[in-house]
Amino acid sequence: MPYPTETPNMNTFPKRWLTRDFPPAEFSQELSQEMDLPSFHSHLLYNRGIRSAAEAELFLNADRRLAHSPDLLPDIQPAIARLRQALDTGERIGVFGDFDADGITGAALLTTALAELGADAIPYIPDRVNEGHGLNAEALHALRADGVSLLITVDCGATSIPEVDLASTLGIDTIITDHHSLLPQLPASVALINPKHPDSRYPFGELTGVGMSFKLIEALYEALGLEWPEHLLEFVAIGTISDVGPLIGENRFLVKQGLRRINRTQNPGLRALIDGANLKMGAIDTEALSFGVIPRINVAGRLAHAQTALDLLTTPDAAKAGRLAAELDDLNKERQSMTRTAVTEAERQVAEQTHSQDAPPPIIIVKSDEWLPGLLGLIAGRLADAYYRPAIAVSIDGATARASARSIPEFDIIAALRQNQDLFERYGGHPQAAGFTMPADALPCLERNLYDTAAEWLADADTDLAPTINIDCEVQFSVFDRRNFDFIQSLAPFGAANPTPVFLTRGARVLEARLVGARRHIKLRLRQGGVTLDAIAFNMGDRVRELGNRNDFVYSIGLDTWGKQPKLMLTLQDFR
Repeated sequence: MPYPTETPNMNTFPKRWLTRDFPPAEFSQELSQEMDLPSFHSHLLYNRGIRSAAEAELFLNADRRLAHSPDLLPDIQPAIARLRQALDTGERIGVFGDFDADGITGAALLTTALAELGADAIPYIPDRVNEGHGLNAEALHALRADGVSLLITVDCGATSIPEVDLASTLGIDTIITDHHSLLPQLPASVALINPKHPDSRYPFGELTGVGMSFKLIEALYEALGLEWPEHLLEFVAIGTISDVGPLIGENRFLVKQGLRRINRTQNPGLRALIDGANLKMGAIDTEALSFGVIPRINVAGRLAHAQTALDLLTTPDAAKAGRLAAELDDLNKERQSMTRTAVTEAERQVAEQTHSQDAPPPIIIVKSDEWLPGLLGLIAGRLADAYYRPAIAVSIDGATARASARSIPEFDIIAALRQNQDLFERYGGHPQAAGFTMPADALPCLERNLYDTAAEWLADADTDLAPTINIDCEVQFSVFDRRNFDFIQSLAPFGAANPTPVFLTRGARVLEARLVGARRHIKLRLRQGGVTLDAIAFNMGDRVRELGNRNDFVYSIGLDTWGKQPKLMLTLQDFR
């Protein structure tokens, strides 16, 4: 189990512990009779939204029945017809991605698949600072000059009305694959493939950008009479996890299959990333990707250009892959150091804003002319996690301010920004994550408006504004026998909408506690009910003196695979 190196110790608010209710007796009885599952298993399934034996069977098997036909997506047939025309005539096809891991993996998937079909396909990834997210005129002119006459977008384009019109004027047809919300007016593209399209019949609306790319290629393979392109699911798994796609429904199937392939991948770039992150083949799960692989893919677009990560994922040359992976590893170490420095400065600003108050302001806004735009989301995320407030990190470059925002469930950040849209040059995002660019001299006005909005919207929740840990059930350590542990593992892949099961054990005795990882983490040995287990408390080093002889612990359980023999390991979320 690798130690995260992302988050410095911070003051954090006490967490509320919320233990879920037991499922109805008839549900447990149904699963016992039809699936021979004990009550502990039915309890965990019920907490994941399962309400019948049929749903439980489908969830546990997570097979292709969870996937849906791409024919149900809007405009899929016009897109396939246009792609087949391009294949037949040898047209140059452009693939326009994005600079984050979802966009990079989607672009890698499309260019790889099209190349395997003999297409002349070239990718284009915009620069984070100079171009920003989405289609832009400069990129379209460059693509046309490079001979592109058909363009496929990844994770963008659904609202790019003037850009699609420009592409048409330049002689470029556009196929849009996107999963973001649409405007009332739609772009005049050859095809707009989006499950949120008003004409969509697709039953699952939570595919990510890379997932939408896969559905297009799946439909193309089917139209050409080829086998289902399962080898591309490696990219789908990485992009879906990085974009925090809910791991339910079709995403659960796609990610589970993708993880199986990643654990035996022959992709030189992925192998190099896995080796660089010191991950073990056969033990790579969503957590390993989140801590080891995805940050290295993302760092290219944060500190340099995302093309490096795309080149890594698509090169067939193992030696080149090794060089590129080493380059990303160096960038990632630099990014970690820069993030720690930036977060320290951000915390200093929060302390100044808090003064003698018992709590930070209703919204945290920090800014600097030294922060790179690619680090802003990380800074805002650290602050939102540490202080449980919506947080905005701003980078000021002369007359321009760029910002990333991260929020908490009680505060819709994009709705708050929408009230100030006249101040922005561009903005966008979701209720929990957003970003904007604006004139720097308008920033004080925005700050005043957002402080007022946050104070008003959070007034009712202010006394209880603290993070909540949802606990599946209270257990004794003895519950973790082989059958029960294997069942917990069968609920994976874990992530958004399918979190790792969390347990509460009371009165466990601390046999050993020591600081590790530059004193940021606590390594423990715990005993309860005659059972002894190892535990790790990440980023809780400053709380080591709070440990008593006996404590109540909230934790998840997994395998520590870093020794000669894998063993059970608790990952603590909190203790009292």
